[in-house]
Amino acid sequence: MKNRITRRCSGFTLMETLLAVALVSILVSIFLTVFVPARGLVQKALTRQDAERVTSILRAEMGTIRPHERAGARDTSSSDGSYLTPFDKGFYWLQRSRRPSTSIVIFSYRADTSKQPRADGTFPPIPAGKSAPGGASQLVSIACPMNDRLHKDDIRDAVGPVFIVKMTQLIDQHNGEYKLAASPGTITGGTKPEEYFSNPEDKANPWGGAVFYRADFYLMSPPNPARYGNRSWARMGRPLFSANMSFHR
Repeated sequence: MKNRITRRCSGFTLMETLLAVALVSILVSIFLTVFVPARGLVQKALTRQDAERVTSILRAEMGTIRPHERAGARDTSSSDGSYLTPFDKGFYWLQRSRRPSTSIVIFSYRADTSKQPRADGTFPPIPAGKSAPGGASQLVSIACPMNDRLHKDDIRDAVGPVFIVKMTQLIDQHNGEYKLAASPGTITGGTKPEEYFSNPEDKANPWGGAVFYRADFYLMSPPNPARYGNRSWARMGRPLFSANMSFHR
């Protein structure tokens, strides 16, 4: 009669399992303690970089009159889309913030430099997912009204995020303090650029006057202007970041 050998399957005891769980918990805690703050610092750094880049684009564009925006030689005053001075452009652009659908957007796109430039000197975009022949392209950053006739269709080919800007005037209280205007897109002190003076004494100086404002930057998601036709600022949520800015005569 042969002897029957019985083998017992080895496994972890309850104590060993508890020790393993405790060890994993300690490692996860160490990981979260080190990684999460580091990730937060990276996100803050990226946000600061984005804020500086986007505000620089807005400031530069509001200080520049493109060829198709320049008022005629016989014009004595500016109108929306036709400007005598960069101050006039800023004046009308701020008023576009009455609603999101007409406000200023900031984005980048890859331009096809093999094509002829458009009326404002920019090249048309390369459609998303395609490339220019011979690699003739450059990355262009631009600020323009959302309903701009030249660039509204460029938004769909944007590279990276698209930002919507809400501008609200900061009204000088003449005591070193400023307060926000009651609503975005309104300017107190004059209905036209040539009528606006931040201080009464500036009227004696044709180059005097400045408009201070707070710019709130929202992420345009999805990047489709048609989705913002009836949207209000209240439905936009909280801005990604804000900056106090100004434009001067």
